[in-house]
Amino acid sequence: MDALDHRGRRTPPPARLLLVGAGAVGTVYGYHLARGGAQVAYLVRPPRVESTQAGLVLYEMRGKRRRLRRFFRPAAVHGSVAEAAAAGYDQLWLCLSTAALDKALAADLPELLGSHAGVVVTLQPGLHVPERLGAYVSADRLVDGGISMVAYQAPLVAGEVPEPGIAYDLPFPSPFSGRSAASVVSLLKAGGCPAAVRPNTRAMMAYGTATLNPLIAALEGAGWKLAALRSGRWAELAAAACAQARAITEAQVGVAPPAGLRLVRPSTIRLATRVMPRLVPFELEIYLRYHFTKVGDQTRMLMRRFVTDGEALGLEVGALRALAAEAFGPKG
Repeated sequence: MDALDHRGRRTPPPARLLLVGAGAVGTVYGYHLARGGAQVAYLVRPPRVESTQAGLVLYEMRGKRRRLRRFFRPAAVHGSVAEAAAAGYDQLWLCLSTAALDKALAADLPELLGSHAGVVVTLQPGLHVPERLGAYVSADRLVDGGISMVAYQAPLVAGEVPEPGIAYDLPFPSPFSGRSAASVVSLLKAGGCPAAVRPNTRAMMAYGTATLNPLIAALEGAGWKLAALRSGRWAELAAAACAQARAITEAQVGVAPPAGLRLVRPSTIRLATRVMPRLVPFELEIYLRYHFTKVGDQTRMLMRRFVTDGEALGLEVGALRALAAEAFGPKG
């Protein structure tokens, strides 16, 4: 029901949003959505209910060392799907990794999706995600989102912040696609988070995954050392695997890859590993090891999907297979 302001004008009630997961990504989006005027609630595991209710601390990065403290307290925190489903929300944001989403869909998340009649925002990489969600959510209610932030549990290095919290940087607008993408983007922008409506976020992010995943696999194989990634055959293997992953992605999405991705070659990988640590506002090597170790099951799952999808399409997957075997071992 609309409310009346002090001049008697009708104003719509704030959007009520439920974010599934209060990790780094969920915390950053939640903070900016709340700043944009939304009522933000979370669904978390029961052990995290009390700490999330107490409020979330964030640090906006300003250069290598400067961190600006932010804080917000959610409107509500739920520890069970049944409780969250009973509350009812306008938008449901799935702030989980792809692997975690697959596990949740095999557990109790379908109960929440089945009770929800509003918009569902998905942030997971993987071309199979819309198909998995399609069993519970109609296509017109899905909004495809892409994560373009860097966010992690600080301190990443000693003395970085005075108390634990989520440090984050928003270097590029977060892309969103779908019938209700404009409303999602409007809320984020009102809260100071750069965002934009794009025609095909799923394809855009698929090419990002096709580039990033082999690079991260190679870095893991190199012991999470950028210098080691530059030496030996890791850069060559990563570049070859990226090219194969791009070809598989193009066959799946029917959209040509951005021209700049053709520049992902051994020489540019070596150059980037020297230059990027000086440009980003955080300790790159430490961050990459921390973050991608935490979501290692997602990296492995997506690498396996590239191989199986490529084989099904009759495309070359030799470099992808070799990289996965060398980086993760026979059980990876």
